[in-house]
Amino acid sequence: MIPHRIFFIIYLILCPFEVYATNHSQNLSCFHTDNGNRVDNYWIIDSTQKIVSYWNETQNVIEEYKVTKLDNKTVAWNQMKNELTVFVLDKYTMRQSGTIISSTMEGKSEIKKRWFADCVFLSNEEFRAKTEN
Repeated sequence: MIPHRIFFIIYLILCPFEVYATNHSQNLSCFHTDNGNRVDNYWIIDSTQKIVSYWNETQNVIEEYKVTKLDNKTVAWNQMKNELTVFVLDKYTMRQSGTIISSTMEGKSEIKKRWFADCVFLSNEEFRAKTEN
């Protein structure tokens, strides 16, 4: 009887760690202002796959991008379309920086645009309600 109680107590202690360990994705909402207009962005950070998924509101699709840096403090990723856009999230301050980098005619890189966004983590239900996905 005592070994069963010990096993049960150990199970209760380790159970929260197991739940935490299996939760590898986080939903993220970030907003910034652009010319006085609020811009909202929604992301899913999957630390297991090292992928950041972006909800493209205009096309109503999820786009996936590879994470370039992932540790306890920082998540960074790039979006490459016509120009390189670099995102860095500081998980301690919950601030995100975004930088659009373009190439000049001489082949040099220049910062075309830079912004900072305030971010919060969302539950799955909140994320689905915001993105309708």
